Amino acid sequence: MHNYLKEKLRRKQITLGVTVGLGCSEVSESLANLGLDWIGIDLQHTSIYTEKLEVMLQAMSYSECTPIVRVVSNDLGLINRALDMGAHGTIIPIVNGREDAKKAAQASRYAPKGIRSWAPRRPALRDPDYAATADAEVMVIPQIETELSVKNVEEIVSTDGIDAVFIGPYDLSLSLGVFRQFNDPKYLRAVEKVVSACEAHSVAPGLLAPTGTMEAIVRQGFKLISLGGDLGILTQALTASVKNAREVIARQNGA
Repeated sequence: MHNYLKEKLRRKQITLGVTVGLGCSEVSESLANLGLDWIGIDLQHTSIYTEKLEVMLQAMSYSECTPIVRVVSNDLGLINRALDMGAHGTIIPIVNGREDAKKAAQASRYAPKGIRSWAPRRPALRDPDYAATADAEVMVIPQIETELSVKNVEEIVSTDGIDAVFIGPYDLSLSLGVFRQFNDPKYLRAVEKVVSACEAHSVAPGLLAPTGTMEAIVRQGFKLISLGGDLGILTQALTASVKNAREVIARQNGA
């Protein structure tokens, strides 16, 4: 197994991705060929189920875009299932401290480092050496999305086996009492604390949804940057196209 995203992050590169919630293999397949570094398939807030997930991961197999999966919860069975279907990493929601982080890391690694059960049904089809490389290549990415997780961020990012974290900006701002106010000093201080802790422990800081200009997000120090969700991007693009078409028609009718 070779995780291209993890390799780029080791070199301190800034990586770009999107969150996919439309349970369609053509979506993950087409987006994976657009030059993105990673795609996060979201099981937590969508209707994507096991069989859909497997087909979406299969559709990405011919690209170098890294597939990661946001599982529903910090659960051994759910994490194992995502990895056994071919995810190169998992995003773990609601990680509030060291014990939560340790639980996620151990669920993602085989004995003696962890408690992941052996049955990599898809990865082993192409990689006979999966057992030798999986522990080093699979990524464990907790979400920092509560005031408590910010308070405990040092112990989260210093936990053995944590490769990166994702700030969930909407949930975090909600928890801080400044919902969607991404320029509020309280939110900005939380971001700075998370990024600083990540840098101190060689963990990659990520942002799971855009909160401003790309220049500002890069300046904050993020290394995994989501450009948004597939449904939102589709809606924005079509809204702009419809608006432009209506304006053209209005000018023609007024001519």
